[in-house]
Amino acid sequence: MKLLLVEDDKFFAQRISEYLSDNGLESVTMRTTHDALGAPLEEFAGAIIDVMLPNDPAVSGIPTEEARGGYLAGVALARKFMQKSPKFPIVLLSAGIIGGEANRWAKENNVPFVFKHEDRSRVLSALSDLGIVLDVKRPRVFIVHGHDEAALAELKDYLQNTLKLPEPIVLREQRNCGKTIIEKFEEQGGLVDWVLVLISPDDKAFDPKTNDEKRRARQNVIFELGFFYGLLGRYEGRVIVLKKGQVELPSDIQGVVWINIDKGIRASGEDIRKELGL
Repeated sequence: MKLLLVEDDKFFAQRISEYLSDNGLESVTMRTTHDALGAPLEEFAGAIIDVMLPNDPAVSGIPTEEARGGYLAGVALARKFMQKSPKFPIVLLSAGIIGGEANRWAKENNVPFVFKHEDRSRVLSALSDLGIVLDVKRPRVFIVHGHDEAALAELKDYLQNTLKLPEPIVLREQRNCGKTIIEKFEEQGGLVDWVLVLISPDDKAFDPKTNDEKRRARQNVIFELGFFYGLLGRYEGRVIVLKKGQVELPSDIQGVVWINIDKGIRASGEDIRKELGL
């Protein structure tokens, strides 16, 4: 099975090519839109295309405006491929943190979109979604948690023994290796597919105006929620909040959709499974 890889970054292209080869997939790398447009699509099972590519309008026929000066040349190339062969499988790659217009186009056209900072297994998962790869490893989950040890244990048990996922990553269980907490987050964040955030009423807080007691999640939990939203993107749906009890939340995250786990993890298991796309 052969894939067309369109990527002008030689080092990144080599990494992806090696990863595909390690998983039994042959690839051919091309670095510009006009080179890729000359490829015989019938010889490839699909294409992995970088969003930002070199584009010579005089050669490729893709106007500078459509390519957005090169910033969306990969999207323009994908559009050409789809016009030529509507069912040709495509995966888009982006170095951007948010993805912007390219990500929106991908969603509108059911094209898998992978960020380059993500683990390479995301590419394989995308190929699996397209039916190109049939045997792909199960997704990894990172759990953010507070003091509710029972909920943490129940969640880990549900993910491993019911959903049959690999052991979830809990930061305190990972080796420090001389790294700071932030460095560990950055390292682990690139290795996971999903982040589940357990928000529970762990801390007491008082309103100075009324002296009323309220309950809040641990400050580190709220910080880590924001960290992973920034890293993975709030609109990607890969950060899932599990809320237990009456918890006062910062106004900045009011309106965030969460799964209620007041009756336990297993009682909400079907909702969790659906959000994980399993």
